[in-house]
Amino acid sequence: MLHAIAQHPDVAYRAGLASAALSIYAFWPYIRDILTNRTRPERASWLIWALLSAVSLLSQVYEGADQSLGFAAIQTAGTVIICALTFWKTTGLKFQTEDSQVLTATAVGIWLWAEMENAAYSLFVTITMSMMGGLLTMKKTFLDPQSETWATWAAFFVSALLAVVAVGRADWLLLAYPLYVMALSGGIMACMAAGRLVQKRRPVAEEPEHRQHLTLSVMSFQRAGSPSASE
Repeated sequence: MLHAIAQHPDVAYRAGLASAALSIYAFWPYIRDILTNRTRPERASWLIWALLSAVSLLSQVYEGADQSLGFAAIQTAGTVIICALTFWKTTGLKFQTEDSQVLTATAVGIWLWAEMENAAYSLFVTITMSMMGGLLTMKKTFLDPQSETWATWAAFFVSALLAVVAVGRADWLLLAYPLYVMALSGGIMACMAAGRLVQKRRPVAEEPEHRQHLTLSVMSFQRAGSPSASE
């Protein structure tokens, strides 16, 4: 039943339009939260995604793409804008060791991508490089869940789900990327939820020690300000 609905041309067409619109919208809350200092993106992740999207766009231009070029250009623009804002809003340009390792691997991957003529291998390399950037964001999100925008990743997840519906058939070459985006977005949202749960439990466990330090600080302050102390 669901398979037949997904194969209907009207359903696939509308799902494709909805997926594109939602994917474009997803950038807005993220950009807004960066500008208001609510979101602190992982710089290496967005640099990797910006490079991949730019190379993909240039390769489509080289291959003579026309109708699909507008959507790819918007996606690239949104990714590059977030990457630029990430460097603008953060102090210092030094990457951590693991960031540098992932960026080096991505550079090698882009070289391999350029050398490959097989579409399946190129897609595999692209997804692998993108996932390496995604793992950095997942780690950062778990440690600091308030540093990401839930609405953006939820929009990307639903957009990818609609893209799967828009494919309308079991073509794994076409399904691979939207399924990857679902896994990436879902993983980041799961890390946000897990990180928030850990943060909620942590204050309860540390409350007696925190109260003890607070009491000692208050007593010390009272001694310093008491009449006997001043005399």
